[in-house]
Amino acid sequence: MMILSTSPNNKRVGGGGSTVADGILFKYKLAKGLTIASMILIIIMAIHTLVSPMPRWFHNNLSDDNYLHDGRCELPSELSLVSSEDGTYTPPNPDATLLEAIHHATYNDIDSYCRNVYSPTKGFNDATLYNTHGECGNWQQRYRQLHQERLEQFELIKQGNFDAVKEPPQFVSYLCREVPVKGNRGCGGLADRMNGMISTFFYALLTDRAYLAHWADANPIPLEVLFERPNIDWSYDPKEMKELFNQPDKGLTHQDVDTLNQKYPVLGRTLFPNGPTQDFHELWNGTFVEIRSNRGYIVRTFKESSVYPDMLSTMGLNKENTFGCLTDFLFRPTIGSRRFINAYRGLFQMESILSIGMQIRTDDNALANPQWDSNSLEQWDYFLTCANQLASVKRRPHHKRVVYFLITDSVRLRDEFASINSNSTLAEMYLGQYHNETSTVITGLPIQHIEPDQVEKYIHVEHHVDVTIERMTPGVNSAVIENWLLANTNYRIISPQGYGKLAAFHSNSDNSTISLPRYTRKQDAPDCTSPDAMVTYDWLATQWSLG
Repeated sequence: MMILSTSPNNKRVGGGGSTVADGILFKYKLAKGLTIASMILIIIMAIHTLVSPMPRWFHNNLSDDNYLHDGRCELPSELSLVSSEDGTYTPPNPDATLLEAIHHATYNDIDSYCRNVYSPTKGFNDATLYNTHGECGNWQQRYRQLHQERLEQFELIKQGNFDAVKEPPQFVSYLCREVPVKGNRGCGGLADRMNGMISTFFYALLTDRAYLAHWADANPIPLEVLFERPNIDWSYDPKEMKELFNQPDKGLTHQDVDTLNQKYPVLGRTLFPNGPTQDFHELWNGTFVEIRSNRGYIVRTFKESSVYPDMLSTMGLNKENTFGCLTDFLFRPTIGSRRFINAYRGLFQMESILSIGMQIRTDDNALANPQWDSNSLEQWDYFLTCANQLASVKRRPHHKRVVYFLITDSVRLRDEFASINSNSTLAEMYLGQYHNETSTVITGLPIQHIEPDQVEKYIHVEHHVDVTIERMTPGVNSAVIENWLLANTNYRIISPQGYGKLAAFHSNSDNSTISLPRYTRKQDAPDCTSPDAMVTYDWLATQWSLG
């Protein structure tokens, strides 16, 4: 039996002298009610979990195959890449700034990233989508067939079976030779090379020639080491082709074309000697045309030709999508690079993220002698000022977070930029009033010029770089990865040279790029809240390696 004390100290205040028994009864009923309510809530939560599972976004075991525990999607506490199964280059793990930024996205975006981008066994998805909705036109299958026919004809000619070939097959190739011992007529960096390669394919597409491409093995690595060939086999042996196409009596002729370093007016006279009605079939008449070029002319053709814009339109190509569509048709980064790209692209494509890429080209000294690098945020602060201005006019209600993504040739500048995330003083100084809603992201990849021997001709290099495939592969892949990523940000703020422009062309998005001057003229930087700050493809095509 429970004995209830009736002393005055145990009586409730007021209520006409209620006993302790009344108080205990009240507490019992209250506890019972709370227990029933809790059980109902648990049942509701369990049902909700089955219908719409809540994600647990971060865990510590990347190797755990059960990354969907009870329907809950988990990301690792550290993002990592597995080694490429085919033996090709595997980049370092993504920088920690990527995961930090992902953490600020909405639940739906993080859940989608976890389910579609991250894999517990492969680390990240390696898929690369191309023309899934016809966004690149309808010409691909016809060209694949033409290219294959040309290659089959080539094999018959190699075997001496000329009678089986009705007419000599026509080829055009892009060639990057060894770095010259003297002079400044190298192939250039990635942007110069890509401009030359893609424009050469543009010419091939318009003239029904099979397309080939080659980088000298030591300048700096074979093209086949850098890219896969997803649609056509463009690999060739320059020596073999020249020897075979040196039989004019059989209609096999060879022609060299060199447009390296041509200025805008000179290139115009080369391509359009007859003006807007120029037929590209009549430019070069060799059955095998070998082109050395670091100049582009795709956008220019849309602007100046009265013949080709309509023809290209029937193919589904226009000024905005041609460069990117041709690039992705020809060249696919190797599997490790694709996984790295997808890790970041998954962030940039989130609906809750406004991504603004910044490409700051300091100078070759930062690349050649990083130990002397003195670049700083203070020196290049006008890029961040522009980014803040751009974000203020482009951010929409669904953008929960703004992400600034930086690529640069300065390790010192990149490290200082990344430190903004953990330094509130720097954040307030450089990110403005919305610094608490902005993240800075970098790749952390190796930084390297892809033509170091050329750089040594005009810069004293403290530590010479031995050009070997093993030594150069990481840096060249970094250049590709970062450029592909810059093309995938919502907007870009670039330096005036060719590298940032390459990403702008590859983005298939005209009028989404701002070009800023060198820091010595940063007082001339535009007001980036103005629509006039955006540069067009037409303007970019007149700058640096043209277009």
